[in-house]
This record gives sequence, structure tokens and C-alpha cells, in this order.
Amino acid sequence: MAVAMIVGASPMLAHANWSKTYVVEWNEPAMYYGAKAGVIDPGTDCPNGTNPEVDWIKVLVAAGYTEEEAKWLRNPANPTRSPVHGQNQMAFRGKDRANVYTNPTTTPDPGLMGVSGIIAEGIDLDGNKKNGFTSPTGEKGVDNTFYKTLGCWKTYRAPPRLSSGALQFNDAMRNGGYTTVIVVSGKGADPLNDKNVTVGFYMSGDKMVKDGNGEIARDYTFRIKPHAKYEAIFPAHTVKGRIVSTAPADVMLRNPAYDPDLELLRARIDLTMLADGSLKGYVGGYRPWLPVYKGWVNARGTVIESLTWVQLPGVYYALQRSADYSPTGPKGEKTHISYALRVEAIPAYVLDPDASQVAASVASYKATAPKEPERMASMLYVVEGIVPDRNAKVQAGPNAVILPQPGDPTFVAYQAANSK
Repeated sequence: MAVAMIVGASPMLAHANWSKTYVVEWNEPAMYYGAKAGVIDPGTDCPNGTNPEVDWIKVLVAAGYTEEEAKWLRNPANPTRSPVHGQNQMAFRGKDRANVYTNPTTTPDPGLMGVSGIIAEGIDLDGNKKNGFTSPTGEKGVDNTFYKTLGCWKTYRAPPRLSSGALQFNDAMRNGGYTTVIVVSGKGADPLNDKNVTVGFYMSGDKMVKDGNGEIARDYTFRIKPHAKYEAIFPAHTVKGRIVSTAPADVMLRNPAYDPDLELLRARIDLTMLADGSLKGYVGGYRPWLPVYKGWVNARGTVIESLTWVQLPGVYYALQRSADYSPTGPKGEKTHISYALRVEAIPAYVLDPDASQVAASVASYKATAPKEPERMASMLYVVEGIVPDRNAKVQAGPNAVILPQPGDPTFVAYQAANSK
């Protein structure tokens, strides 16, 4: 639970001319929603709606399974199909029945429909107003190829704060999974218009507190917890309350997704201090695309594919094809993709790591960070995108026997039902 509020304290106290402090109460990929209603419905972003539900029988037959094998693999009566982790054999549909999650190029690109609209949320990362999207407010040059690539995938598509992915990961954060705090400090006389501003994103070991309506309560106190990895500091300035980067920075944030590391190269911020005291806007940069794909695979590929209507190899091919940045220069391999994180934060009392005072300036604490413990393994035993049978009774793989013996009572019943 968060430390009790310090009576009489103010985030404006201190060593810098001014400072404001916040706790992030919501963050999600910035995916502009162009429909009037509904997740799968057509809109200006996705004129044909989301990527449609996959015909898995057709996919399996195309991969070399017989129609009878394909139907048996998808039949709920099949004892090898778990209601928890799906059907492991679904992974083995590449060439020579290779695992398509770990070897996606063993199957042809199944295609993934991307965004065709011209509007997107985010930041102009490359300074070129002639490329990219137009923001909802009319600003040119927004770089957010991640949205262009995956914005018609139903797990990402919805109005702000309503996509299935955002709800899942923000609920986990708001229920105590982790806490991110923000410190903004400046040297001018007017916080809303200051040429010399610094913004810091830090981790805190204190959990957020909910009010009677289930929302995150304002003005609670959080101590900065130095972290060797998750820390981001941005040079910026303010113009009429809008905080904008003055130079790019290479940073790492805690990611609201299955892959917890949000590494951003040449990252920038565009945040606005609102009249109610809250902070809202974007953190953008170029992120490596391969960990995104691996995050979905390691979340149990068969489940992700079935629930979110996508073939994961299609995600791999789409991200690889759309990548728009190389850390080694314009001629290097495009290993990164432009991205924007939508951030919403509320006022909070953020203390220095020793809890002696409210943070009055932005500084790096990485050097003092203790060694982080190893991440706890998932309760589910996930290997190469599937959940193997620990008791080795049912094995999936390239040489797995798909159809049971003719005398198997379950299969006999299945055959009888399908012969009518």
C-alpha cells in the first residue's frame, strides 16, 4: 500500500525553481480508433474492420494435415485440447511440421491487414513533416508505424482505455503489479512556459490506492525506487503547459504488455499539464520489434491465436516488413519500429529514494539501484509458445500421432457423430 499522504507537503517544494510530481494511472499503446462503435466494426482507421476470425480448419489443411486430422484437432471433444492452453499441435504447421511460433518463416506469410487511415496519435520522431501520419489535432509527421502495422488487430483496437489488451495490463498495474511515477522540474519562473525543463520516469515500490469508485486516488505518496533498467530522463521545455522534448533520449520503461521491457531509441515526450492537475500525452520512440512478437508467443501462442483472431507468423512478417529504423544507420537492418505510448498520470507526492523529501528535481538513480531479483516464472509451463504436458501423456510435435486408435471410445463417439 502507498505511504500515507504527507500533510502540508507540496510537490512544488524545493531545490529547483519548480517541480510537479505524478503517478501513472494508465498507459497503453497509442492506437487511434476510427470507428463509431464496436471493436471489429469498420472505421476510418480500418475500412474493413479488424482482421477477421481465422478458419483454423482451412489453415491446418493448407499446412498439410488431412481434413479429418484438422477437424479432430479443433474439436472440443479431443482430450488433447485443453480449455486452458488450447491445442499444442496447432503450433506445428510449418514446413515439415516445424513450430511456427519459434520458426515463423517455415510457413508462408498469412497476411495481416494493417491500418489504411491517415490519422494517428503519437510524436514526430524524425523531424520530417512530409512523412508519417496526421494527428487528430492536425499536426503533420506523426511517426507510429507500430499502430499502422497492428492497429486493425482486435486486441489493440478500441476507444482509449477500452481495448482488451489495455484493460488486461492496466488492471494488473493498478492492482499492484508495478508503479511508475513522474517528476517534472524546471528552472523558470512560470512552469507553463519554461525553456529549461527535465522530466523523469521512475519505478516505485509503493502500490497505488483506489478510491470508492475504483479509480486511482490522487495525492498519495510514493517513494522512488531506483531501478537499474526502468528509468527515463528527458530534456524538454514547456509552452502553454505542453511539455515537449528538446532532444531525443535512449530510454527503457516498464511496458504494459507481455514483454515487460519497453526500450525506446531516440525517444521523445509530448505531455500536457491539464487544468485539473493531471498529466496526459505520449512517450514515443523506436522500439525493437522482435521482443513484441516473442512476448505474444510466450503468452501461449495457441491461446493468443484463438482468442485474438490472428496467426502469429503473420504478426512476425508484418512487424519485420514494417520496421522503419536501424540503430546502425539508414542502410542498416531495420530492427526497430516507430511507436507511441499513451500516458495518463495524476498528481501524487513523489519522494526521493530515501523518503526524506518530495522530489524537487530530476536525477538518475540507476547507479544506486540494487540488483533486481529474477522474475518469477509463470504458473504455466510455457516452452516455445506451447504448454507441454508435464506428465508426458500427450505429446505434440512434428511426429505426433494426430488421430487416436480406432478403438478409442472418445474417437469412436466423435466418428459416429460426424458420420450422420
